Amino acid sequence: MWWNSWFTCLCASVYLVIMYVRWFRRKANAKYARMSGPRKLPLIGHAHKFFRATPGQIANTLKYFGSFPSPVCIYMGPLPHVAIFDPEQLQVILHSQNCLDKSIQYSFLRVSRTLISAPTYLWKGQRKALNPSFGAAILNNFVPIFNEKCAILTGLLEKHVGQPERNYTRDLCKFTLDQIYATALGCDFDMQRSPDGERSLDLIESYIKVMVARIYTVWKYPEFIYRMTSGYKREQEILKTYHETIISKLLKAIDFEEKLKQSEVDFSNEYTDTKKPHIFIDLLLKLIRDGDEVAKEDIFQQIDMILFAGNDTTAKTTSFILLMLAMHPEVQERCYREILEVCPGQDQSVSAEDVSRLPYLDMACRETMRLFPVGSVLARVTTADIKLNDEHTIPANSTVIMGIYQMHRDPKIWGPNADEFDPNNFLPEKVAKRHPYSYLPFSGGPRNCVGMRYAWLSLKILVVHMLRKYRLKTSLTMDQIRIKYGLILNIANGCMLTLERR
Repeated sequence: MWWNSWFTCLCASVYLVIMYVRWFRRKANAKYARMSGPRKLPLIGHAHKFFRATPGQIANTLKYFGSFPSPVCIYMGPLPHVAIFDPEQLQVILHSQNCLDKSIQYSFLRVSRTLISAPTYLWKGQRKALNPSFGAAILNNFVPIFNEKCAILTGLLEKHVGQPERNYTRDLCKFTLDQIYATALGCDFDMQRSPDGERSLDLIESYIKVMVARIYTVWKYPEFIYRMTSGYKREQEILKTYHETIISKLLKAIDFEEKLKQSEVDFSNEYTDTKKPHIFIDLLLKLIRDGDEVAKEDIFQQIDMILFAGNDTTAKTTSFILLMLAMHPEVQERCYREILEVCPGQDQSVSAEDVSRLPYLDMACRETMRLFPVGSVLARVTTADIKLNDEHTIPANSTVIMGIYQMHRDPKIWGPNADEFDPNNFLPEKVAKRHPYSYLPFSGGPRNCVGMRYAWLSLKILVVHMLRKYRLKTSLTMDQIRIKYGLILNIANGCMLTLERR
């Protein structure tokens, strides 16, 4: 019958296509075959390991793959991904000029022309131009703002002293949002006390929820399919509302259109006595005016990037640190005693020099970021073959998954108690013995976190203000903490604290 002939031709065609693809990829497949990994199933590979995996289960799934020698080849259907859990291999990857491009998931954030996910050719120019906005010189000018915003937060928290345990994550998110507006964006909207703060967080949280849903639903990855879903409609509604009600107000406040017409940008404010461009928004305006790396239409993406990325990561890291200090009162009290020796007054401003004289607090913060790195998984795409060592080469066009969370808890690196909180892991003599890429809370290499110094200084100043004024307690214990992956790593329990006035 005719349909038998048709079916035979179809099968033959499919077979020929498969054989051609396998022949075309034979060299790459030979490289993947040398890597470790569990046995894969026909057609689906290892995808069943991720099937219906919740954000709370992804950490354990990656831990399973991390039990194999790095590099590990993970097949998502027919598509191979290379997972790296070894510090030496991570150093090679993160410093390779052939592995600077981000994976497809980063494009879902709709900030594809920004530092987060721009292609390498675009990212390089932006990074060079925007780096000074988070450098050491400008950070010194931000310190008074950090102190002012910390004073507002600790004042707002007074009403919770002696009250039942509650989740302080949202308070910290409004605090970091307030800081970013007043520093990087040069516009003080008083986000901790303004309705715009609550409204902004509602919109950002809704947007992140939509993005996470897409990331964990593989069939939504193709853009033409995703645009037919309710998720896409919701995403566009959120962005439209956010841009029209919040960001447009910001652009009006900084005189965006007028500044673009000027030959030079001169933002002077009460916190700085030098002419710039220094802060992020100033340098961004200069880039737009020059018209090379950033177009005028990119302004919403660029501001979304600094708010989505900078706010959530710093706020969550700070909440993790406060929770760990509450959970380990002996560490908290040692940090408090150290603070009293350096800057004892409850209302005393904390300088960058003060922060540098708090080594034990520094160790406690670093240990928290070891156990709970917000950038728990990094993903890049190779543009050419990368030789890891004499045995392994990652083929071009491979997606590389870097398991930072798993490496930070690897007993081979951190000892048998790798899952426990111990600031002594960062004693200088212990740090000297470890590979420098065994600890990557801010990524590494040329495409590391541009706001690393900003986040590090601002969060430690806040911890000083909090500990000078309050004793932190929690009913949570380490064994009760539940991790979940979203755009960044989260503690599902939240920052559950009770406050006692010191």
